[in-house]
Amino acid sequence: GFIYALMFADGFTRLHGKASLVIAANILSRRINPAERASAVLFADAAGAVVMGPCDDPDRGILGASVDSDGSRYGLIQIPAGGSNNPFRSDLDLEETRMTITDGREVFSKAVEMMTACSQDALAAAGMRPQDIDRFVPHQANARIFDAVGRNLGIADHAIVKTIAEYGNSSAATIPLSLSLASQTEPFRQGEKILLAAAGAGLSSGALVVGI
Repeated sequence: GFIYALMFADGFTRLHGKASLVIAANILSRRINPAERASAVLFADAAGAVVMGPCDDPDRGILGASVDSDGSRYGLIQIPAGGSNNPFRSDLDLEETRMTITDGREVFSKAVEMMTACSQDALAAAGMRPQDIDRFVPHQANARIFDAVGRNLGIADHAIVKTIAEYGNSSAATIPLSLSLASQTEPFRQGEKILLAAAGAGLSSGALVVGI
């Protein structure tokens, strides 16, 4: 969701010459399914925001983008109730508001595949190679997922921003949260090239190459 929102914000800012504010926030502790211990320990609550401003420098902002979806895998990650199809109501079974991952291995495989493909396409659109990337900021769904994506792309491990061990998986909020934490550790420098990539329910995926 954050990747998609950044793309819309970038288009708005370029078209209207006005700054855009993109916010992502999730409270996944309300959606944890205690019966799925492998996934329950990963989810977390967080929020993050990014401001995008107009700029005439062609080497700054979104330089390459790619998004993808695979509706045939829709049932792999789902929360049965709470959305528009089955809204909250007084007699709703609380269990229907819990997240369910029906096949963790398939989710892992498809997430790695889709994040890798979108990243490669975004890099190609930007006319760049993985070696040109200063920092890779992936969605913090699972360390094994983004480590595998990094290996597939040929991005050095030290260039991968990792926050899941301390902050968990807060869904759409993980990338802006990781950007903030990475900047606190080592402030972003003008001219840096950053790769953002994510995959999630739907299944959906996306990647952006961003010039700072």
